[in-house]
Amino acid sequence: MSLAIVGRTFGQTASTGAVTGVTLDPSGDVLPGVVVELTKRGGGERKSATSDENGRFGLPLLPPGKYELQASKQDFEPDSLPGIIIHITETLRLELHLRLATRFERAQVSSNPLMVQLDSSLLGRVVNENAVRGLPLVTRNFAQIASLSPGVAAGVYNAGELGLGGTALSQIATSNDGIYVHGSRSYDNNFQLDGISTSDVQGSAAGSGGIPIPNPDSIQEFKVQTGLYDAAYGRYGGANVALITRTGGNDLHGTVFEFLRNEFLNANDFFLKRTEQRRPFLKQNQFGFALGGPIKKEKVLFVGSYQGTHQTNGIAAGQSRTACTASHKRAATNE
Repeated sequence: MSLAIVGRTFGQTASTGAVTGVTLDPSGDVLPGVVVELTKRGGGERKSATSDENGRFGLPLLPPGKYELQASKQDFEPDSLPGIIIHITETLRLELHLRLATRFERAQVSSNPLMVQLDSSLLGRVVNENAVRGLPLVTRNFAQIASLSPGVAAGVYNAGELGLGGTALSQIATSNDGIYVHGSRSYDNNFQLDGISTSDVQGSAAGSGGIPIPNPDSIQEFKVQTGLYDAAYGRYGGANVALITRTGGNDLHGTVFEFLRNEFLNANDFFLKRTEQRRPFLKQNQFGFALGGPIKKEKVLFVGSYQGTHQTNGIAAGQSRTACTASHKRAATNE
């Protein structure tokens, strides 16, 4: 059994992925009538398909996550492929080689996906939840990680900015904040949240440019498509940032967090220290929770999150004030 990631848009959207492939017998000929079942780890998603007369099958519109694949046909040994990872906007193509049944046994074969997309010219990089939750973000703004993708340039982030910062600004700010992809302007980027376009078409420079910033504990993954992506994903000439939030599972899980900044923990500005001036007043509290689990296992799952930010900022010149922001997410999935 082998697998490869391809960029062909087969039954996928900006918030889902897909699996397609072909079933073969031991001689390499196509094998029709194979039942292929895909089950998401943690519950909430299960799909199946039967290969046609050409041995081809497809499982479209799959929420991103880890899956286990089972392939079975009478007179053939069943095969399983655990640990399949579905990413947003990507199609996973498989070749399933089934062996003739000589005795009752179960074979498990694993393989690593190709690092290069051979069937597509799409340029992009997936950032998973481990990177989103593990990398240090001074204001917990996921857009700061987007600048780590190839072909993306961004200004040095100013940790003393008010609020969540201007990394995701839709227009060029005087501080040169924003995300610039392959030379395009920052207002040429398209942002999508769970398949819905959230770009700031008004070009507002307030806060984060009108682009919603969910807290990292509610993000499953996002992908920065920097060029040559399908026209279904983008509306501008820059990057397309497709973000998907987490879904519930069969087990109850959650986190509670509190992040603190104040003038006692921050280093003083170099020039202020040289002139023996005291640290400017800065106090920031970011707090919240994320909780997910089942209402009815395998049928109705829920997830919710909340993040509040209180900031009193005396560092940001010309905009010293107290800012209070909050973000939340509520969702339920049904099979």
